[in-house]
Amino acid sequence: MGTVKMKNEFQIKLPTALRRWASVIILLLWLVSLTGTTTAADEGTNTNNLSTANRVRRFANGMVTHPVDTATDLMTNAYDISLGLTAIFLLIALAWSVHLRRKIKEQTALIREQVVREANLEEQYRDLFDNANDIVFTQDQHGKFTSLNKAGEKILECNRANVLGRQFKDFVAPEYRNKYEEWLARALAGQTTERCEVVVWHGETKTIVEVSSRLIQREGKPLSIEGIARDITERKRAEEALRQSEERFSSAFRVSPVSIAIITLAEGRFIDVNESFLRMFGFSREEIVSRTATELKLWAVEEDRDSVVKLLLEKRSVSGVEGKFRTKSGGLRTALVFIERIDLDTTPCALFITYDMTERLNLEAQLRQALKMEAVGRLAAGVAHDFNNMLTVIQGNAAVAMLKGGTDPDLSKPLDRINDAAQRAATLTRQLLTFSRKQVIQPKSLDLNHLTNNAAKMIKHLLSEEIVLKYQFAQQLPIVQADVTMLEQVLINLVVNARDAMPRGGDLLIATAAVDIDIAYVHKHAEAAEGCFVCWSVTDTGIGMDAATQARIFEPFFTTKEVGKGTGLGLATVYGVVKQHNGWIEVNSAPGKGTTFKIFLPADKAARHFQPPSRKKASPKGAATILVVEDELAVGEVMRGLLEERGHHVIEASSGLEALQLWNDHAAEIDLLLTDMKMPKGMSGHELAENLKALDPTLKIIYTSGFSMEFENTDIDLREGVNFLPKPFAAPRLLEIVQQRLLAA
Repeated sequence: MGTVKMKNEFQIKLPTALRRWASVIILLLWLVSLTGTTTAADEGTNTNNLSTANRVRRFANGMVTHPVDTATDLMTNAYDISLGLTAIFLLIALAWSVHLRRKIKEQTALIREQVVREANLEEQYRDLFDNANDIVFTQDQHGKFTSLNKAGEKILECNRANVLGRQFKDFVAPEYRNKYEEWLARALAGQTTERCEVVVWHGETKTIVEVSSRLIQREGKPLSIEGIARDITERKRAEEALRQSEERFSSAFRVSPVSIAIITLAEGRFIDVNESFLRMFGFSREEIVSRTATELKLWAVEEDRDSVVKLLLEKRSVSGVEGKFRTKSGGLRTALVFIERIDLDTTPCALFITYDMTERLNLEAQLRQALKMEAVGRLAAGVAHDFNNMLTVIQGNAAVAMLKGGTDPDLSKPLDRINDAAQRAATLTRQLLTFSRKQVIQPKSLDLNHLTNNAAKMIKHLLSEEIVLKYQFAQQLPIVQADVTMLEQVLINLVVNARDAMPRGGDLLIATAAVDIDIAYVHKHAEAAEGCFVCWSVTDTGIGMDAATQARIFEPFFTTKEVGKGTGLGLATVYGVVKQHNGWIEVNSAPGKGTTFKIFLPADKAARHFQPPSRKKASPKGAATILVVEDELAVGEVMRGLLEERGHHVIEASSGLEALQLWNDHAAEIDLLLTDMKMPKGMSGHELAENLKALDPTLKIIYTSGFSMEFENTDIDLREGVNFLPKPFAAPRLLEIVQQRLLAA
């Protein structure tokens, strides 16, 4: 391939086929012209100087017939043709030359533009290289600098001429050099495109840089490295500040006593919640995350939720809106709602804060109730005082009239009615004085287990057959200093109240317990106090009460009963007695779920536990008093006959409640309890034994049952032949176990 050279050493290539045909044509033309010239010389004299044009015409018209002339003409014609072809070729060559010149000019212009563009690009690259904010450098295959920009000189605080030939690791802090060398080795091997984060020294200052590189290879061999090192010191500081900020937020989020949750703004799904939120609503984290408040049914009132959403859309935040929420267990909580919009990883979210006010509102309500009751008490005391004076006048004048009237029936009957009415009015005033804590009390050491058990017979007469009475006495119950008559009145009033709440029957449980009240409990109950207390509770399964009724039950003359069926002073009297004994009363109730009254009385620190009355010891020969509790009369008669035959005194009961009543009369005499495990009327043998042991921890017990021991669902240690006698049993076996139990320590 031929080339046309230019001064700038660029070449224009001509087509090979064209050059070859041009050479052939020129050679032919030269041969033809050479032959034509010789023939013309030989025939010069015979042609009579005929012109070429004439010979051509003659040849064309067939005028030449002589062979020699014919050959001569042919040669002449060939010569002329070759001259024509030569002229045509020269014209074509001239045209092609002109075309080539035009192409050369165009190529030259393009080349010049390319040279200028490359020069501009090189200048731009050099400007970019020198003016870049990042360190831009090149290194040879040994890791030595071959070029460095101005930013590198500034950051490394070293002149470019002094840097060339040195390695980047020379500027790396010692603790990062191994890391950098390992990264450089991988980069030279073409094994990594990751960035290397190191610290470089410049004077007394450290700069954190992020190094990235590209390996330049030739024929598969590493030639050099192009690299960029970016100063990320400020970014690292910002990241550290952000991390510390997030850590502070996270710590505040986790330990905050206020319930906090993060929810998505689009769907309202929980992303995260803190521990206070979990405690408030009673859910686990797994149960809440990725679910919505609607799915969890957290909003107790949908109108509250709608108002919060509306405020959030209008004002982009919510501050201090009160709402009611429902916990997992179904309880209601009242809280102030605060919502702020935030962005979490570019996702629009909201910070959902709920400040639980339930306890505060309860305390405020309790305080208002206490203040109200205090005010009502002062009013009742004043009214009772003045009313007592009036009643004294009425009763006195009625007595005088009765004395003067003698036996006149027209006077005595009205005067008797006046006197009876005055007596009833006096009873009401005494109840008002009790409520206002103006009644004089006569305290003494009491065991509430014994007081409750002593009142069992009276309580039983107050209840209908449809009500099942149960007792649950605590063992080692502390002593209280109280007025027996007043506490009996409290118990009777609560039992009557429970009875009226169960018109169709139900269960009534009277229980005692020793409790230690701490400061946390005091914070939740305004009337409570720290220390050791005895809790005396009465629980029914009746109709229950709503919150509005509970707020007024201790007010004098407030009653929910029909007209004529209650004075409204029963619970007011209970409240006054408990307050006068430095205690407090709590009520737990809900419509359809029954009611529990809990009375807390301070324990007597001087005499913590009641000492049961001493009993006579059973003689070694077997004369003892045995309480036999058996609901099957025939079995009870057999046991009684066998034991009396041995010389024992037997007290027989057919139920647990009857046994408790008999205990009141014979507690000091009874040496042994022999009871069946299964009994009707709400109290099993096990429950009876536990209650009697609470009254007398030294009492010895033997259980009997027709069921196997493994079917007895109790927490007592049943040992056959020791404290358990399975049915049926032989007479000698019964007498043997009884005798062994009586003589046991």
